[in-house]
Amino acid sequence: MILKQLICSLALVLCVRTTSTAAKVNITIAAVLSNDTEIEQFQLIAAKYSAISDEKKSNIQLRWLSRTAVTNPITALHFFCSDIIPFQPHIIIVSDDVASKLVPASLSYTCAFYEIPIISISSRENVFSDKLIHRTFMRTVPPYSHQTEGWLSLLTYFQWRKVVLLHSSTEESRMMLTRFHNGADKKKIDIEAIVEFPVGESDYSTTMAEFKGYQSRVFILYAEADEARVILKNAAEFNLTETGFAWIVTEQLLQLPELPVGALGLRLVGADNRSAHLNDAVRISYESLEYLYVRGNLSQPDVSCANKTNPAWSDTAAQILKQLTVYKVDDGQTGVLAFSSEGDRISATYGIVNRHPDGLQQVGNYKISQKNSVDSLLSDDISSDTDQGTLAIKDNDILWPGNTKSRPEGIAVANHLRVVTIEEKPFVFVRPGSDCDTQVEVLCPKPSPQNRSLSDPYCCRGYCIDLLLELARKLNFSYSVHLVADGMYGAYESKNGSKKTWNGLVGELLDQHADIIVAPLTINPERADNVAFTKPFKYIGITILVKKNNMNSNLVSFMQPFKDKLWVMVLLSVHVVALVLYLLDRFSPFGKFKSSQEDGTEEDALNLSRALWFSWGVLLNSGIGEGTPRSFSARVLGMVWAGFAMIMVASYTANLAAFLVLDRPDSKITGINDARLRNPQEGFYYATVKGTYVDMYFKRQVELSTMYRIMESRNYESAEKAIQDVLDDKLQAFIWESSRLEYEAAQHCDLILAGELFGRSSNGLALRKGDPWVDKISMTILTLHENGFMEDLDMRWILSARRKCPESDSSPATLGLTNMAGVFILVAGGIVAGIFLIFIEIAYMKHKDKKMRQQELARHAMEKWRRNIQKRKTKEHVEKGPVESLERHNERSKGTPDEVHRPYASTPNATPNATGGVATLRRNASRNGDNYTERQMIV
Repeated sequence: MILKQLICSLALVLCVRTTSTAAKVNITIAAVLSNDTEIEQFQLIAAKYSAISDEKKSNIQLRWLSRTAVTNPITALHFFCSDIIPFQPHIIIVSDDVASKLVPASLSYTCAFYEIPIISISSRENVFSDKLIHRTFMRTVPPYSHQTEGWLSLLTYFQWRKVVLLHSSTEESRMMLTRFHNGADKKKIDIEAIVEFPVGESDYSTTMAEFKGYQSRVFILYAEADEARVILKNAAEFNLTETGFAWIVTEQLLQLPELPVGALGLRLVGADNRSAHLNDAVRISYESLEYLYVRGNLSQPDVSCANKTNPAWSDTAAQILKQLTVYKVDDGQTGVLAFSSEGDRISATYGIVNRHPDGLQQVGNYKISQKNSVDSLLSDDISSDTDQGTLAIKDNDILWPGNTKSRPEGIAVANHLRVVTIEEKPFVFVRPGSDCDTQVEVLCPKPSPQNRSLSDPYCCRGYCIDLLLELARKLNFSYSVHLVADGMYGAYESKNGSKKTWNGLVGELLDQHADIIVAPLTINPERADNVAFTKPFKYIGITILVKKNNMNSNLVSFMQPFKDKLWVMVLLSVHVVALVLYLLDRFSPFGKFKSSQEDGTEEDALNLSRALWFSWGVLLNSGIGEGTPRSFSARVLGMVWAGFAMIMVASYTANLAAFLVLDRPDSKITGINDARLRNPQEGFYYATVKGTYVDMYFKRQVELSTMYRIMESRNYESAEKAIQDVLDDKLQAFIWESSRLEYEAAQHCDLILAGELFGRSSNGLALRKGDPWVDKISMTILTLHENGFMEDLDMRWILSARRKCPESDSSPATLGLTNMAGVFILVAGGIVAGIFLIFIEIAYMKHKDKKMRQQELARHAMEKWRRNIQKRKTKEHVEKGPVESLERHNERSKGTPDEVHRPYASTPNATPNATGGVATLRRNASRNGDNYTERQMIV
């Protein structure tokens, strides 16, 4: 039996091939497109498939027809009959744009009459799914009504079981409503109300006023753009787009400027990629026609609109439509392409978009499976949500109405809590502005203390804000957040002599300005007497924040005792001192340089290299064998340099030993019992924040009363200012709650916590006494502790903020230039003293040289005078003879002393000495037997 069937099939194929060999069969695919660009793309695609057909060497003669669509639907029939029908198209591919929006409908009516299949690559109106009118119409894009499947999946995902459906009174909306009804019944979603808005109205306020009476807070809007603008405007006027509401809109309305922030919608992926859709339309047309030709089920259409001349075409057209319906393209450029019995695409991917203040943002996607067509949706084989498609959503990326990250519960919440908080890192971070990052922030205006109706916009985030969001989600309450007006936590005190009242957070709660305090408010007896605290959400204590004694030691260990600048200055000093020693000894008259010139021993002079050797030798204590300075000025500098070297070497040695063996604490104080806190010295200040739990703690404790009195006048208005003063060394210790100080110590490497925790307490949320929310919130907080949520908050906001700081070093402080500045001043003084002394030496030497020259002149004068006297005596002796000379000499010796000396005084060559001193001349002469006595002359 099987063999017989194979033989029959083979014979049929051979028959077909024989017939096709006789004459080629024309297959015409026409395209009516909206612009020239699409025409060019179609021609390129047509050339590709013609080449494919030629490679197969089949008897198919592919013919391609492309025309630009007319914009007037009235002339479309004439256009169809004159420009398309004469070419006998088997399939017509059509597109549209804003100018030719009605062309697909006109061609669809005509093609339905002449039974020509038409494939649209852009038309998504629901009316084309009506096969009573558009019998031959198919499309590569799904209709807008298929969004309802994504809407139903969103409702199921967010656990919204009750919705209000809003639509305009059009046929498109009614078709969507029918499809949504069928799907909602399967999903067991209750449609609380269906509101139809008349077309063309300018105000729907009367209708919108009734919406707050509905229990559902989820609205699905499917309407024309004009009606949607009015609906959304009226919804905003009635505060229906604020926190607690949810809006899902159709794809056509996503670009409306009136669309509220937080609205959700589905947007078809690749809907604007006309080239891809055109390629897939040509491919499925060609492959379907080729399949029918091989089986001999393909005839030619009519050639004229006047009459139908080919009765067989009706059967061929039905075969083409059936083949297009059952055919499937698995690897199309737009994905899997398949059609339902209505001709609609049944496999598509949508992006889930969310309206943010700065535009639309995709927060997920939804992929419709092949069985998720109209038939499968209404069939009984749908047993689970996964059969309806694949939904993937990034919950953290969704911004909900009211600029909140908290998902609406979808039903009316009877309680709305007014939340007051305070800026306190890391629990509440505050920044000015209303452009809050809805992913991590909430709007928290700060009212004016004088006029609460006036407020400044702020955005808040942090530990407490995340806790509030989680509580609201679990306990199903809505909220509005504002900052405390006076910036205080809450203290019971009088103002300007009036009656005592509570200020800050506690005051706003008691004065009915808030319903709950969500802040790091410490539980203490004074506050617990006036407000009701929940179970603690964090356990804390009091600790002390101080600034580290930082150390900078980045070199190897033997270099650490001195800082880089000090090492540079030491090395520079060695060479400067050597240069100055050389110059002093070079120019000093008592230096070796001058002595070497006089003695001829130039090799012993102090040159520059020997001066460097001397400087290094003194510094390193290596001994000086040669090249020592000789001049007094240079020796003075040498002694100063030796003292410098002694101090530097001793300091280096001592500090190096300290680096190796000593430990030094990081903190200036050891804890609350440190003597510097109990009895602070001048210049040592510590404080806390006034009107806070820590302030009250010190006030209550008798043993801390002295510290309280010391701090009272220095306490700060805010912790921010105190922490900054610690960083700036204006405050030596800041006493505050451990959570905040742990955060600051993690943020700043220069800060450290001193001592152990004391005054242990806890933080809790506060409400008015008797409030029923106290027990609910307390139980929820305990649950959050058990499931690890509070630990996650600690990790996210406190521990994860820790900066990477250098490891603690127990070595002593590295010496710097300021530590050794006196030594360098001493060296500089030695240099100045040496220079000063060399000038004195030069001046003294000049004076001595002048005196020596004068003495030399006197000596030369005396020698000349002596020679002249000797010449005169010799001359007289020669002229008178020895006897006469002797008589005359005797006569003179008998006279007075004045007469004895007169000849010398009257001698013209006797020149007085320039210095006015007394010269003694001793002569011993013996000439011709005569004796001369010793004479003394005063000049």
